[in-house]
Parts: sequence; C-alpha cells; structure tokens
Amino acid sequence: MTLTPRERAIVALLATGRTDSDVSAELGLSVRTIAYTVSELMSRLGAQNRFQLGLLLGAQGAAEPTDDTTEEQA
Repeated sequence: MTLTPRERAIVALLATGRTDSDVSAELGLSVRTIAYTVSELMSRLGAQNRFQLGLLLGAQGAAEPTDDTTEEQA
C-alpha cells in the first residue's frame, strides 16, 4: 500500500504515541483532518479499529521513518 506524504507523516507521528490533537498541532492540520485520514486508511485496509490499523501498517513498514526523517535527526 502506498501512502501519500500527508498520510505517512500522520501515521509516523501516531506510531510514536502522539494523540490526534498533538499531530494536528505539529502538522498544522485540523483534528478532524487527522481523524478523517485515519478513517480513510482503516477503510482502505479493512481495519475495524485503530489498533488493527496499526498492526496492518506496521506489518507493511508504513510507519517506518523515511530517509528524510533519518537525516533530520543526525
């Protein structure tokens, strides 16, 4: 499954344990946009809840940092 850059950013932040509110503040998006994006991902993958979505995305490596993220931390 290919994620858009926005989806990848949202998933990566949520995977670190941040709340929808934290993610929305960091990315400059509304909390509703975060919830809508997560809902769309759940629908695309057939996940029934966020935990299941996390497992499916994790199995696909979707929440792993990109090369850009790695370079910023160095």
